[in-house]
Amino acid sequence: MSPGNRYLPNHAGERAFSDCRKRGDQEKPYLAFGLILWVLTRYGKMSHTGNKQDRMQMLRLARSASGNTLALIAGVGFILIVILLFALGYTRLVGSSQEQKTAIEAASLAAAKELGRIVINDPNFGYISLSDAAPVGKATAAGDNYFMPVYGVNTLMGTIRLDLIIADALGNTAMKNLAKRDLANLKNANNTLINELKASLNGSGTAKDIDGQVVNPYTAAESAYKQNQVRLTGGSSYVAGSMKLTLGCIDGSMQTNIPVPKPSDYSHVSGSQSQNNCYMSGVNIPYGGEDFVFAAVSDSLKLVDPRKFQETSGSVPFQMLSVVKAEADQKMVDPERKTTSVIHALSCAAPASVYDPKPAPGTLTFSFPDGMPPEITNVNSMLILPGMNGIPVTLQKSTNGDYPEPGASMVPMTYSGGGSPDGGTIVSGSIYDWMRKVGARLDASQMVALFTEPLNNSGVPTLHIFSVKANGSLQYDSTVSLEQNPYWVASEEQLYGVAQDALKSADTFDYDVHVRDYTYQPGTINGGKHGGEPLVNSAVVVPIVSKKSTEVGSQKLQIASAGTCGTMVSGDCGGSGDGATSWVNIGGPPPGPPNKVTIGGVSYKIWPNANIAALGRNDFGLLDPARTLVQFLTGPAGGLMRQTYLQNGAAVDIRFRQAVDLTPVGIPKKFYPNKKNDLID
Repeated sequence: MSPGNRYLPNHAGERAFSDCRKRGDQEKPYLAFGLILWVLTRYGKMSHTGNKQDRMQMLRLARSASGNTLALIAGVGFILIVILLFALGYTRLVGSSQEQKTAIEAASLAAAKELGRIVINDPNFGYISLSDAAPVGKATAAGDNYFMPVYGVNTLMGTIRLDLIIADALGNTAMKNLAKRDLANLKNANNTLINELKASLNGSGTAKDIDGQVVNPYTAAESAYKQNQVRLTGGSSYVAGSMKLTLGCIDGSMQTNIPVPKPSDYSHVSGSQSQNNCYMSGVNIPYGGEDFVFAAVSDSLKLVDPRKFQETSGSVPFQMLSVVKAEADQKMVDPERKTTSVIHALSCAAPASVYDPKPAPGTLTFSFPDGMPPEITNVNSMLILPGMNGIPVTLQKSTNGDYPEPGASMVPMTYSGGGSPDGGTIVSGSIYDWMRKVGARLDASQMVALFTEPLNNSGVPTLHIFSVKANGSLQYDSTVSLEQNPYWVASEEQLYGVAQDALKSADTFDYDVHVRDYTYQPGTINGGKHGGEPLVNSAVVVPIVSKKSTEVGSQKLQIASAGTCGTMVSGDCGGSGDGATSWVNIGGPPPGPPNKVTIGGVSYKIWPNANIAALGRNDFGLLDPARTLVQFLTGPAGGLMRQTYLQNGAAVDIRFRQAVDLTPVGIPKKFYPNKKNDLID
């Protein structure tokens, strides 16, 4: 190298530049590198030679290579910018789509939640809804100021199907007819509920919840949508008034929270009709010539596939609509392109039901305050008595309060089961009403076994109590502490039936059967001031044994009744200190001492004017000077949960009264002994 050349030999730069040019445009970075080397060598040479022509050639080549490089950089930069803009736009698009999906799903869930709150008052079932509810609603108070329960339509559907299966297993025509009647009434009630739900979806309905608060699914859905609407793009906004809610069902089925009958031999369902021992919605699950369909309601709010939504289903015999479809429009503005677009989104959701286990549905009792006749060994033995078949019973109901409280009176009533029922029909119907009150958790096999369960006959006055345990099994208890007094009132607008001379017993006495059905007519519209709820009664409160089972079909437990929830009210016929006696008093004030009469080997005290009495054969103690009544309680003005929701009350009582015939002593009447002291030792 020449000492004057401080850089590179001239031939080295030229060779590097020549090699880079040969690589072509695909390797332009190498071309630039070669150019730099060439410039350096040429510059070094020119600094000593001062060759103007070489300097000009170098500058031209440098400008050419530099221009190519800048073009490459600009092209790559442009591509990167396009990619970045696309990525940003795509991110916004995906984010906007996801947020709009979230918004419309929130809207559908909010609407479904509100639908589950809507309650209507039905004349046959009381308060009904898509969901059960415990008796806590301030707007559900009955005339006695106690809150009423709410029954979900699915709960009623499952209960009626179970009751029909049990009735069929028993071969009990009266019970089957009542189940079919209830199914027809439920279809009508469900249609009324559907109309109320639809009216609420346009934002102008007047639907209310259990507390009387207005329920507006439209407002709830719109609010939920706005709170979750698109935020990634500043030019996005909800199209006012575009929210649309539609009630319908899904093409297919989903699991409800209504249990199928147990044990499985009584369920009568196929594999596709149940899941996890619960009914499936949207399919017909027939039994006994009747169709049963359940609404798409489960134990929690659920999103469902919008593609499966339909306003009505052609695959079921009647509609059970519960699914809501929410639709809304979102306006999207692109500030760069200065364009506007509208995106339509939809989502569907199914409401939830809080399944009410009905912890204390009430008791079914059989009372024998005068002793148990030998012919009665079980429930079936009552139904086959000659006097209980073919002879119409006297049916009455109490009006203007509970009889025999002041102001109340007994009037004739028409049986909702139709016709002029006999004693067997009334007893069967009352047992059916108790089953309906228990609900869908009742063990079918034990209910069937109840009719043949031996009743303990100790030879003394006895009360037989059947109650339902948490698992749906039946518990049987009996107590020997029963007396004629106190007397249980007849509930306002509920069934009270009497079958006189139902049994002419081998013990020489005749027996009348009195039926007090406190759950005959549910609801506050036709069910009186207690709405068909059980009577608070300490006599029927028994402990639910957990360690030692006392289920139907197993060992029976005899206990004395206990509890403090009953209400005893003394009668106004006087006490022992003001001339009243414990003798049988049939008639007006006695003119003299009572007569001693012996009937069937038993001696009684009878007032001389007993033959003019008109009220000697009643089961309300009207002629008992020491009468006390077991009465309903009245809640506070602000309302309260009914005590019998958590502690059993008396739902149905079948009571046999001994009718003593006075004909042998010249009095053509029969009377009921008021209490033990009616007998003369």
